[in-house]
Amino acid sequence: MNKRVLAVAGAAVLALLAVLAMVIYAKGADDRALRGTETVTVLRVTSQVAAKTPAADLSGSVETVKLPKAAVVDGALTDLSQVSNQVTSTELVPGDQLTRLKFAQPGKVKGDLAVPRGMQTLSIPLPAQRAVAASLKAGDKVGVMISYGSGTGGVTNNAMNGLLVVKVGASVTEAEGQAGGDVMLTVATTTLKAEKIVHGMEFGKVWLTLQDDDTDTGGGKTIGQKDVTP
Repeated sequence: MNKRVLAVAGAAVLALLAVLAMVIYAKGADDRALRGTETVTVLRVTSQVAAKTPAADLSGSVETVKLPKAAVVDGALTDLSQVSNQVTSTELVPGDQLTRLKFAQPGKVKGDLAVPRGMQTLSIPLPAQRAVAASLKAGDKVGVMISYGSGTGGVTNNAMNGLLVVKVGASVTEAEGQAGGDVMLTVATTTLKAEKIVHGMEFGKVWLTLQDDDTDTGGGKTIGQKDVTP
């Protein structure tokens, strides 16, 4: 019985060694094929990637490979740091070489943007006058003002700043051809901020402001009637 077990174990070991030998030989064959050929190290896609995906999120979807110089496409990337803070401008498929032409600044990519890692999207239907006269576009950043109550009991607060607009579209009523000047904005947000926006939409009134990197968001406070009347 022991001899039979030893025989089976020995056969398994031999099979494993044979597989390893084939892998090593295949790798050696690749190296031999490139011997004497000028090679370039580039990045190649290993799994499908959606358009508008941040370059920072691609490390698990690309690999570094050596290719003959003649097979390297123009603008091929050797490191993701070369396109830091950019997003993919088109869908990537396995086997693609990464090039600069497949990346762009977020605001330069047509259509809606990819959602930053860790965030979620929230759609906000608003009348045009509450959404910067419907002039917003994907890539813009907005501040959110929320008002509650009315008369002397009403208050307004700048609830949050710097929300990324990822999509702008018509409201349901406008899309159906009915009267109405609403816009449907989709923003990328954290859970807490999403809760605040939904609460404001349900129980108060929401206004948006257009912001940029130079916008001064300091100095605000909760405003009541006593703060705006003489």
